[in-house]
Amino acid sequence: MNEKENNNAFRFVLTQGNVLLCETTFDADKFNPFTRYSINIRDILPRAITKLQKTLSRNSYETFVECGNYELYAYARDIINSYPQQIKHDLKYNPQPIVQQIEEKTIRGVECKIGFYINENPIVERIFYVDGFNPIARYSLDIVDAVREITREIRAKILASDEKNMWDDYDLINHRGMSINQIRELSTAKREELLRKLKR
Repeated sequence: MNEKENNNAFRFVLTQGNVLLCETTFDADKFNPFTRYSINIRDILPRAITKLQKTLSRNSYETFVECGNYELYAYARDIINSYPQQIKHDLKYNPQPIVQQIEEKTIRGVECKIGFYINENPIVERIFYVDGFNPIARYSLDIVDAVREITREIRAKILASDEKNMWDDYDLINHRGMSINQIRELSTAKREELLRKLKR
């Protein structure tokens, strides 16, 4: 099976416990193989987590979907309210915050997680806590907008890296006489060593 048939996809996922809050995907096959497997977005994560903490702890949210002309939170609430009392209680979404002390730092809030994956394989995952978590966020358009914005930033960084890697490939082909297959077989360390020598 060739690489194209694998349909590689990047996935950015936001979860709270076992609840999927939001997920976005974009085509990984549009990027160089070297780019796909040498991604570093750790510098984006602190800003992303801060944005999500603020979004998940708002007092109010936009939950009205115009195209379907219905209100997401009311729709979910009405469905749950239609069930028997015991089931209704079990389905009620109200995650409980935790408080824990790690050395001199106190962590409090509802535990959430973000992850960036290629297919099912994790590139990076981070757990974070939201103080004042608002359960209505689960049904909000605000969280979708926040996740889309973070995904756009990640995609822009990967595009910039991909452009640099293509120019590096060009240098290795034209100044080292290497074929693209030889370049693809290089380890990251060997690739960097050859590029350093070219730039001396």
